[in-house]
Amino acid sequence: MRFQKKGTLRFISHHDLMRLLERALRRAELPIKMTQGFNPRLRMSFPLALALGIEGHEEIVELELSQWLSPKTLVEQLKAQLMEGLDIISAEVIAPSSSRVEEIVYQVQFHGPQTIAPEKIEGLLNLKEYWTSRERDGKKKAVNLRPSIRSVTQKDGCLEIRFKVLQEGTARPEEVLEALGLEPPSHTNFKIARVKVLLSPLAVA
Repeated sequence: MRFQKKGTLRFISHHDLMRLLERALRRAELPIKMTQGFNPRLRMSFPLALALGIEGHEEIVELELSQWLSPKTLVEQLKAQLMEGLDIISAEVIAPSSSRVEEIVYQVQFHGPQTIAPEKIEGLLNLKEYWTSRERDGKKKAVNLRPSIRSVTQKDGCLEIRFKVLQEGTARPEEVLEALGLEPPSHTNFKIARVKVLLSPLAVA
């Protein structure tokens, strides 16, 4: 199922988003399968979490149903239970455990005039390697961003960045902006949206 998370909801965490959707699914009384154990939960999963502060225009959540329900009916019943900023776009049947995200596309909308010199974009794309440091649990790790950056295009005050999703690590839009020489990312001078999440063709039943 594809959905949107826009407006002020971009500032809620992934866990809060999960809780919002779970409550909406329960209110809609949809036939969603439950997990086993002492604390059963709805069987739903997100192939790729969305970072805090970023809008999602075509996000994906997978639901496992206990009985057949047409995608159209599911969308209609769930839409009626959602708050402003959260909307369902479409639903489709996929093969079990087959979804794999291959590519993601981000759009950066600048607040005010902002132009990146074409030679900076070309220079980044011509590199074979671009290393940065990430910190997690107090430990720093060097990550090569360049293999996951497929394209960077600029048009009408917007920057579109296309990434290939790799197991060894995928670049983040903020890291690309820094690589292009922009000041440290701040959501006060631009807005980032993930506009597409593309699955492997084998994921569709």
